[in-house]
Amino acid sequence: MENIKSKIEILPLEEFEKLGLYKDGDLKIKPQDVESLLSGRRTDIISLKGLQVEGIEIEKLDAKLSLYRDTQENITLQIHPIYNKPQKHPLLTTDETDALISQQVNVISKMHKTKNDQIISINIEYDKETKDFVSYDPSRLPQIISVNGISLSEIQQDDFKKGKLIELHDGTKLQHSATDSQGILSDRKRLILSVLIDGGLSYLIFRELKNLWDNKNHQTEGLTKSYNETLAKIIYENKENLDKQYTVEDFQNLMDLSQKNNNQRYPSR
Repeated sequence: MENIKSKIEILPLEEFEKLGLYKDGDLKIKPQDVESLLSGRRTDIISLKGLQVEGIEIEKLDAKLSLYRDTQENITLQIHPIYNKPQKHPLLTTDETDALISQQVNVISKMHKTKNDQIISINIEYDKETKDFVSYDPSRLPQIISVNGISLSEIQQDDFKKGKLIELHDGTKLQHSATDSQGILSDRKRLILSVLIDGGLSYLIFRELKNLWDNKNHQTEGLTKSYNETLAKIIYENKENLDKQYTVEDFQNLMDLSQKNNNQRYPSR
């Protein structure tokens, strides 16, 4: 399985170097943050030190990072600093802004005119850590076929892309979150997603997921019957490529390193 270092070359390394995050072939951010960047999401908060911006020296700046791809596939690094007060979004009304900030709702859909004069629907979420908004095209999210081996209906697949909460028949709950570095919140810490990519199915194994934003119950570990059965199936299907001494944990670590190659990227701002 491909190591994460083989994917670093697609990043705008010169921009990382200016931020003090890349030097002599060493990218100085966590592998989990690299995965988030390659998957089109924001990283966790990163401390940037000794910055020079337009001749002004900034001793320290805490911010999240993301990548943006334009229509020509050019990749630029986006910096999302922590603001003192919530920023405005041009498509949101005052009531909609307040609803997102107060977490009455977690996502609002709006119609948006692109630079190519296309009218598309975009989702807008509020990042309470940086106090700004994230907008993205839900049609570019990956199509999830099943979770822990449990098939999703077309309605559930569509609801996930819209940021709505979906619940499986075994009680597992999850929803998409563009503000989270892994892109998913769940009442379970562990999930295995089967995702349709380029006409084929790929498995994505998630561990240490964050709890649902409005879940008042304690988050469970997620070692459900369906999770364990699905993990056993994946291991069995890959047995010819695995060392006989590998443990389940070793296999999960290998999957963690490879799954960013299968994640769909979408531009968020």
